[in-house]
Amino acid sequence: MVVGLRASTANIFIDNGPYKEFLFKHFQVASVDEESAAVVLTCLSNKLNVIVFRGMSDLAGSQQGENPIAIFGPLAARNVVKATLEFIKRLPKSAFAT
Repeated sequence: MVVGLRASTANIFIDNGPYKEFLFKHFQVASVDEESAAVVLTCLSNKLNVIVFRGMSDLAGSQQGENPIAIFGPLAARNVVKATLEFIKRLPKSAFAT
């Protein structure tokens, strides 16, 4: 699991190695997803706190041959569940509505 890299969100699926490298070189973006911005915007528009945990499961076009999502997808899902559960365990009791 890698923590601390810059992520971004877009309205397109990125499966282009050179474009991925461009994003990292110019914006230090290490990952791109397609949904998080919509979730965050909806929550913030309704004055709700929000945090997004994502499991990244492919190499966005940097792989050789076929996209390895079938291999890395389940691993990413397990890792994001572990991270989310650990985050929740560390929240103070006052963070939960009663």
